[in-house]
Amino acid sequence: MRKMLLPLLLLGFAAPAFAAEIDGGDLIATYEFPASQAVILAPDAIVGAYANVINFLGSGYAPGGAALQAGNTITRLVADDLTPNPIYAGLDVVSFSFGLVNFNSAAVSFRPRVRFWFADGAGGLPGTYYNLPAAVGFTFNPVVMNGGSATVVTANVAAGVFQMPGATFWAGVTFDNNTGATGTTAAQLDNVGVALFDPPTAGTSTDVLFQTAAAGSFFAPNSPAGATFNFLGNPVANAGWAFNVDNATPAETSSWGRLKRIYR
Repeated sequence: MRKMLLPLLLLGFAAPAFAAEIDGGDLIATYEFPASQAVILAPDAIVGAYANVINFLGSGYAPGGAALQAGNTITRLVADDLTPNPIYAGLDVVSFSFGLVNFNSAAVSFRPRVRFWFADGAGGLPGTYYNLPAAVGFTFNPVVMNGGSATVVTANVAAGVFQMPGATFWAGVTFDNNTGATGTTAAQLDNVGVALFDPPTAGTSTDVLFQTAAAGSFFAPNSPAGATFNFLGNPVANAGWAFNVDNATPAETSSWGRLKRIYR
């Protein structure tokens, strides 16, 4: 479901250096801004291999479809197509950021789980699972988000874990309740999703998102079943993502306020 909203608090976390599904560790709140404060930017939020965490559209999308799998309640995965600046191809990604939303009226705790694919599937869909230098996914410790809020989170990545693609790829995220440990219900997970931003300040993205047909973690399968969609341009279907290969300084962004629900 597409909904309208307003703001962000920035979180940061680190990933250990090995190519596999990586335990991202604890999340640390580093910056929180009042809704009335003007946008505060660091260069890493504007430039880099790909950057789209500045021009917040006041909207988000929750993939929903949460289902119980082997004791773990998890949602469908939603991904965006990202075309980075090709001059950064093959360089180590030292940090990446992505936007989250919580459409619940109260605070909830959940785990974001990030996956990547090359855009070599039929018609440019997610095809070969990311494999440079090896298949990698990120599962982070639970995030606690206030009700009706949007958040940009940043992961610091160790050298040798993730090389920047030189062509269009898909970046996706799914959400779970850590086998019930967070206490978040399936209905609450269905109200967690990605924050929408446009236009990118580095690289490009088309007006389209991809959603898997079913719930799951989707670590390492090629060509996950699903379909693309958009909102007919209102808002533009671009999720907030940013990838930095220059240094390990997390991107800074601002808080835009509280959420107002609007159904498509």
